[in-house]
Amino acid sequence: MSKVEVGGLIVLFGATGDLAERQLYPAFHQLYQRGQLTEEFAIIGAARTQFTENEFKEHVRKAVEAGSNFTEFEESFLEHIYYQPADNTKVQDFEKLMTKIKEVSTTHNTSDRFLYYYSIAPSIYDETTVNLKESGITGLTGEHRVVVEKPFGYSLESAKEYYQILKKSFNDEEIFLIDHFPGMDFVQNILATRFYNPFIEGIWNNKFIENIQINLPERLKVGDRGAFYDENGALLDMFQNHILQILSFIIMDLPEKLEKDAIHSEKHAALSQIPTYSKEEVKEFVVRGQYSADAEGEYNHYRDEPDVAEDSSTETYIAIQLSVDNERWEGVPIYVRTGKALVEQFSSVDIILKERNGDSNDTPSRLTFYIEPGKGLAMVLNQKDIESNMEPITTFIGPDQNTFGKEYVPTPYENLLHDALEGDNTLFSSWEEVQEQWRITDAIKVAWDDMSDPAFPNYQATSFGPSSADRLLTRNNHEWIKRVNINE
Repeated sequence: MSKVEVGGLIVLFGATGDLAERQLYPAFHQLYQRGQLTEEFAIIGAARTQFTENEFKEHVRKAVEAGSNFTEFEESFLEHIYYQPADNTKVQDFEKLMTKIKEVSTTHNTSDRFLYYYSIAPSIYDETTVNLKESGITGLTGEHRVVVEKPFGYSLESAKEYYQILKKSFNDEEIFLIDHFPGMDFVQNILATRFYNPFIEGIWNNKFIENIQINLPERLKVGDRGAFYDENGALLDMFQNHILQILSFIIMDLPEKLEKDAIHSEKHAALSQIPTYSKEEVKEFVVRGQYSADAEGEYNHYRDEPDVAEDSSTETYIAIQLSVDNERWEGVPIYVRTGKALVEQFSSVDIILKERNGDSNDTPSRLTFYIEPGKGLAMVLNQKDIESNMEPITTFIGPDQNTFGKEYVPTPYENLLHDALEGDNTLFSSWEEVQEQWRITDAIKVAWDDMSDPAFPNYQATSFGPSSADRLLTRNNHEWIKRVNINE
């Protein structure tokens, strides 16, 4: 079903920042160009930069033209773009913003729908939220929603503090906690495939599944993200949010209907059944790594990257074995890994199926959900080799999304921005989910803090990562699904 047209007034805090340039402006332009935004919409950028409105419009144009899906610029898009210089710590700047909001809302008849996007540092959430209220902005008649970027906090305790800050001006239904991975059509495909194919859901349990793998390796080095990355590392940048959100789609029980409240309830229940690790369990089930320079000189040592501490113990790689404490998943290990400067570049979920008792094939049957590049569902099955006496041969089936006639796949931010304007939080993380994600992650952080510094670096750039990550699986007679070529 095609998405309905939506409108509204978007106030974008952090309007001159990296996220707005790389993701938000291109996404808004695509929504407009593809007819998913009505003419009753407008964007007011707010930041400290002293742009004139025309300068800001050129800034937006350049960002759109650099976007991944860009083909042709819609000049009329700029008629909906405005700018208001603002220091989020000064209520008088919000009073000026209030005047701008009233003018723009009247000009574009934005239907009393207001969306505030926090593309800002968490340190100014409090003043931003309070000033929205004290200036009277959130008191304007209409619907008010706030979208907050990940990472939401740096621990469960800090996340709770930030959430209470947001509650000063917004209620639970108005708070949208964004993680762009659930906005990917090919992540949503995990749930859709289970729901619409009962035969697959029929084998979605420990009777048929040997192990589950979530693989998100990256060839990219940290580069100019050194300051952010050295503070967060792979655990907070990827595991606490993206990986656990993907996992929730895999391990949740299916709701009777694909409705937002039911989906969030099942995701929360599933995440709550992942154990909290002790220090000894972290030692046993968690591997961390940091890259060194490669032999060809293409990659620096991580510690030599800009804005990274020269003695940094921040992990650029993690591999974790997880489990789920319920009847469906009892005894099924879940392996997840992600890292920077690796030889691989893809995102996938692999469901490795059990073999018949006594059988041992080199390539067990499996289902694969390709996330990036988004290619859909593939199956690796074993059938008879016609040149042998009932010996198995591996057959690769699919994927080919091209056969669906889909020439255009929207970016995650296109999906999520549209849904936020519509008031649909299905693909956003619920507050209950975020708390469980922090519970799981905090246990690992606390254990690490109580250990001596790791012997970093421990893997060379352009490798598969630390060899100790392989041992997580080999002790269970399993192995990682590794792909230098995405078609493997």
